[in-house]
Amino acid sequence: MAKKSLNRSIFRLVVGLIALTSITLFLNVWVATIDQTKTRLDNGLQIGQNVLERVLKSKEELLFNSAHVLTADFGFKKAVASKDKGTIDSALTNHGSRINADLMALVSLEGKTITSAPEVLTPAQGFPYNSIFKRVLNEGGVSVLMMLNGQLYQVIMLTVDAPRPIAIALIGFKLDMKLIQELTEITKLNTTLQVFEGEHQAYNISTLTAPLMEKALSQVEAHPSWLSITVTKDIPYISRQFVLADELGHKTVLTLSEDVQKLFADFVDLQTSLLVTGTLAVLLASFLGALFSNRIAKPLSSLVTKAKEIAVGNYSNALDMPCSTEEVSQLSDAFTSMQNNIQSREEKIIFQARHDTLTSLYNRQYVETFLDEKFKNKTPFVAIGINIFGFRGINDIFGYHNGDTCLKELANRLTQFDGIAARVTGGELLWLPDDIPDQSFIEKMKSELEQKVDAGHFNIDLKVAIGMITCPKDASSSEDVFKSMNIVLDEAQITRQFILPFHPELEARYSRRLSIITELKNTLKHAPEELSLNYQPKLNLVAGKVTHVEALIRWTNKQLGFVSPEDFIAIAEQAGFIHQVTEWVINQAISDAAKFHHAGFPQSVAINLSAKDIMNASLLPHILKLLEHHKLPIHSVSFELTEGDLVKDHATAISHMQAYQDAGFELAIDDFGTGYSSMAYLQNLPVNTLKVDKSFVLKLNEQEGDRKIVQTVISLAHSFDMNVVAEGVENLESLQLLAKWGCELAQGYYICKPAKADDLLVWLAENQDKEWL
Repeated sequence: MAKKSLNRSIFRLVVGLIALTSITLFLNVWVATIDQTKTRLDNGLQIGQNVLERVLKSKEELLFNSAHVLTADFGFKKAVASKDKGTIDSALTNHGSRINADLMALVSLEGKTITSAPEVLTPAQGFPYNSIFKRVLNEGGVSVLMMLNGQLYQVIMLTVDAPRPIAIALIGFKLDMKLIQELTEITKLNTTLQVFEGEHQAYNISTLTAPLMEKALSQVEAHPSWLSITVTKDIPYISRQFVLADELGHKTVLTLSEDVQKLFADFVDLQTSLLVTGTLAVLLASFLGALFSNRIAKPLSSLVTKAKEIAVGNYSNALDMPCSTEEVSQLSDAFTSMQNNIQSREEKIIFQARHDTLTSLYNRQYVETFLDEKFKNKTPFVAIGINIFGFRGINDIFGYHNGDTCLKELANRLTQFDGIAARVTGGELLWLPDDIPDQSFIEKMKSELEQKVDAGHFNIDLKVAIGMITCPKDASSSEDVFKSMNIVLDEAQITRQFILPFHPELEARYSRRLSIITELKNTLKHAPEELSLNYQPKLNLVAGKVTHVEALIRWTNKQLGFVSPEDFIAIAEQAGFIHQVTEWVINQAISDAAKFHHAGFPQSVAINLSAKDIMNASLLPHILKLLEHHKLPIHSVSFELTEGDLVKDHATAISHMQAYQDAGFELAIDDFGTGYSSMAYLQNLPVNTLKVDKSFVLKLNEQEGDRKIVQTVISLAHSFDMNVVAEGVENLESLQLLAKWGCELAQGYYICKPAKADDLLVWLAENQDKEWL
């Protein structure tokens, strides 16, 4: 392809821009003018329609008023009753002349014309539209458009009552040429009135001549094009048509027509002016373009060369060119500034495209390309996923700002190790070490990552979970790495195995957890009937009867079948919707507590709460409101908390627990002896009861070691003024030992298995007098 000179290109560019501008301006003005004109046309036609409807409405009101005056006249009614035709004719003629009516008539109830002035209706002859009589008699009067003797009338028909109807008075105005000419004078629109009997035209009048009327009628709702307006002029009128009436076998249609050439005359003149102006502008631009293109061409050549260098990312060479004009010199300076700015922005964009804004680690997109390159090289490597255990809790307790601080500190610590580090999702990091690490190195690294984080006025403890993916054994693509990392870190969080290599069996468990999350959310929202509560009695060893029960949630899902609470409760906590599960349990448990109370077996229902539930400030007011609603005393419910959950944020947990105790609720530490129990720990907790874990009670009658532990726990609890509940009682010997040692409450299969509320009421009734010991 032949190269063109710069002078010619500049010349064509200038002329082309001016021509394009002129054409664009012409088109914009044309579109705007067309739209404005069409809007004016629509408004004009609408106004014309409104005027006509108002004129007809005014005439109708005049007819109604006049007819009412006539039919209410006592003398007229007397003349009609006495059939005094002379008086009737005189009254009709006088009344019609006062209102300029074109038709005054009186018709008998049998449908015979009594008289007509003028004689449009022949006396003693049948009225041509007897079908309307029923409406007149039922409604007292009607307004209709009516064809009489080839002429269209607007007619009002009213009954003459003395006091019952004795005749029908008829008053009408012609809808003739005079009327539509008056309308044309008002609306400045040509008017055509047509009456059809079926497909046959029975009557028409128009302010247009017959040939123009046919063209106007053929252009109803037409949209003329620019060519039609300016060149062919083949659409003389634009029309709007509407139906005035469709009754008595006649359809009356009115057509309003606007003169297109008159409407668009200003538009055509404006187009001509724009065309002349545009032509002159193009000619002037041609002259000026030829004059200045030569002076600009040489400096621009240098600028083009520099622009090409910038385009390929070469920012090293400074721009050095002769400048004959101040403007070109400014352009040269602007190019230099642009080069520096582009270079700076490009470096910033590249960094932002590859790095996470919070931690400054590589982002998922960049590390994905890095992983793909590693897989292409077919070199074995290890991908290590890292996340903060309980990161959601850190955000909830210390705030998102401190959560971000933890994440940034963790990222900073990770960069101290050789390799590539990236932030993959909210709280998950990925580390690709240069060398495959051994187990001892991973443990050392974990220890360094878990150092306390200084948050200003306090320190935040970190616990991290580490998942190890060996590639290409465990993953063959970057997508597989991310998927496997999610699976292994999720398993680590659930099982608390904080250094966990990936293996295929984890994927099935991960899929089940996802299914449990999906189905449990659906159950809570759409199928709560899948959830239920069972209650296991607690025998009061002092009173010798059952005074407490523990609420145990059960879930049987259509898709998953029975799901153990040990599975779905932990998953709900991890997924962040344990509050919804707890709310359902509390609502149902308090409702069942009311049922026990009303049945004559008041029980203290123990409800299990997680640490997250205790931290939920809105839960306690909700519980109090439910108890008030069911008119139950505070001791109708109590709460059990797992000790291991509480030590994560000991001080905050104590303050929230104290609020429950201040409200009058009993609090128990569940599974005591399996967590972080210590004397100091117990002394600070605002709890009333210790619940000995069943692992120490199941074989209490057989194991000497278990007996020593349980006796010690009971003594310890009593020293702190606490009661003791022993769970897992399987035989009478164990129950007797617990009673002997002063244990206050016992539960287990020997006493009763967990049962639904109704079944428990039956059991309570059957065993209320039982001698347990």
